[in-house]
Amino acid sequence: MNEEDRLVKILQISHRQVLAGRSYTQKEVESFLDRKLYEVRDEMVGTCVAEPF
Repeated sequence: MNEEDRLVKILQISHRQVLAGRSYTQKEVESFLDRKLYEVRDEMVGTCVAEPF
């Protein structure tokens, strides 16, 4: 499958989801990503990722 076929498939799936009422607003997506970012940061608390001076 080439890139154009993949893009068409993605757009077809997206279109079907919108028609079925399964779509998200930009604000909902940003909120979801923000929550995920905070979850990852919380897991990293206390983890040393750099060498001390």
